Amino acid sequence: MFAVLRNRKHRDIGLQVLFIGVIVAILASAVIITRRNLDAQGIAVGWDFLNYATGWTISFSLIPYDINSSYARALVVGFLNTLLLAALTLFLATILGGAIGTARLSAHRLLSKIALVYVQFFRNIPLILQAFFWYSVFTHLPNARNAYHLGELAYFSNRGFYLPGLNIERGAIGLAVLTALALLIIGYVARRFSLLRRNDGFVKLAGFVIVVAAVAGVLSSGRIAETPLFDLPVQRGLRIAGGLELAPEFCAAVIAISLFGASYIAEIVRAGLLAVSRGKVEAGLALGLTGAQIFWKIRLPLAIRIMLPTLTNQYVWLVKATSIGIAIGFSDFFMIVANSINHSGQTLSLIFILIAGFWAINFSLAAVLNAVNRAIALRGQNVR
Repeated sequence: MFAVLRNRKHRDIGLQVLFIGVIVAILASAVIITRRNLDAQGIAVGWDFLNYATGWTISFSLIPYDINSSYARALVVGFLNTLLLAALTLFLATILGGAIGTARLSAHRLLSKIALVYVQFFRNIPLILQAFFWYSVFTHLPNARNAYHLGELAYFSNRGFYLPGLNIERGAIGLAVLTALALLIIGYVARRFSLLRRNDGFVKLAGFVIVVAAVAGVLSSGRIAETPLFDLPVQRGLRIAGGLELAPEFCAAVIAISLFGASYIAEIVRAGLLAVSRGKVEAGLALGLTGAQIFWKIRLPLAIRIMLPTLTNQYVWLVKATSIGIAIGFSDFFMIVANSINHSGQTLSLIFILIAGFWAINFSLAAVLNAVNRAIALRGQNVR
């Protein structure tokens, strides 16, 4: 026995088995104790409640929902709302953060100082305070009768923002998104495995035209009969009818998270651009490239390789930050789970669903960005 312990390989295996055994024992004990306590209190744990009617409404939903809908459908509504909020905030924070980060390095002193003030201001104010501020601003706008408006295209009132929409079935919009994603994946796979021999502007233009035509075809097939294509909001007395309605809490969450996240992304972009060596910039100047060409063809591609791992962590954090919506009444995944716990009492089951939902979103996002990072990484040489 002692001879076995003297062997380092056997000793390492034994320690790993012992560690796993302790973890399994702790988890098993926790499950047994929890089960015993729940039985003592008469609390049943299961998944049957997912088929029961909720009996409460949800203010913002991407799919049809009413008080007779099941808990399962309510959770899907919350999950989709979180996905929408995350997608919008990631997109807006990336665009704004990239612009602010680039402005931080501008030779124009005023522009650089403005970008610096933006970063220091929004980064040092808690996100929840920013959410409360924007929600207060939007809920104190004029009522529907006196709403601010941009001609007859958009209205802004304390009930929400009303923008031009499309008279298209919601299912067709979802199918159009899936069609675009499928075509983009097919194009990527074709290029990845050299199924497309040409890699010039014509191929890219043809791919863009195919995607646009396919999406337009799917949307046209889902158009509501005997209605115009565009659904414009109309002011009718004390309310505004038609168009795309965005609730104040949704708008507040989007703006607060986007502005807050952009301040962090701006610093990541600035650091990535500074990490590109001066020698590569001078090489571009020697080739006769303009400042814009050097930025888009040399500095930015190399900076993306440097800052993508840090951006991945920031994106994952921003997705988790969408749970701040519960503080201002937005019906995100976290809020729907909290309401479901209050009405059903199924705490453990719903907490597990909440954990699994956020894990699925963040794991998928990190996996995609890590795959992109591996694909664009320079092999065998330094990006600097």
